[in-house]
Amino acid sequence: MPSYKHLAALLLLGSALAASSGIRAETIESVEYRYYQISPQSPWAIKPELMRNSPIRDRRGSFNGHTDWYIDWYFQPVAGPAGCHLADIKVNVRVVHTLPALSEYVTDKQTIDVFNRFSEALAKHEKNHGNNGLEAAREIDKAFRELPPQRDCRYLTRMAEEAGKAIVQKYIQKDGEYDYMTRNGETEGAVIY
Repeated sequence: MPSYKHLAALLLLGSALAASSGIRAETIESVEYRYYQISPQSPWAIKPELMRNSPIRDRRGSFNGHTDWYIDWYFQPVAGPAGCHLADIKVNVRVVHTLPALSEYVTDKQTIDVFNRFSEALAKHEKNHGNNGLEAAREIDKAFRELPPQRDCRYLTRMAEEAGKAIVQKYIQKDGEYDYMTRNGETEGAVIY
């Protein structure tokens, strides 16, 4: 079965930073790679090794690769003469890719070549999922910076939270559509038989 399943998005409600009168915006991006090892002795042993060693499991079975992205944001609503605006905007996104890697003890050239072709396609597929998380964070940052001042800071806070959550949901849906269109990476070569 192709690799990627389920995307998790962690939403942490916006919380206040130290009060500041200036508007600052910042998106902090981090991308991690986690690998699990397989040791197939032939090209035909790659798939069983993936199924046996993959830490990516749910009720449907095991999967070859996976990407999670987590977004949280912080801002300070500040009341001023022109109304309440957001200051000290900070959006964090953490992308975590989990992918297979060949053990250093695998020496069969054909096995290495088959795995490398598959692995390259799988990594590219998972990177595209990670890009959705990065884009979501950038869009949230932009949306927060473009919110017009409001008379009520609680209303502005609610507007910002709703905008952030809606953007996260939009990109979760994009991930699902991407998997549907590519059959979880199969049409991109992220499949092993």
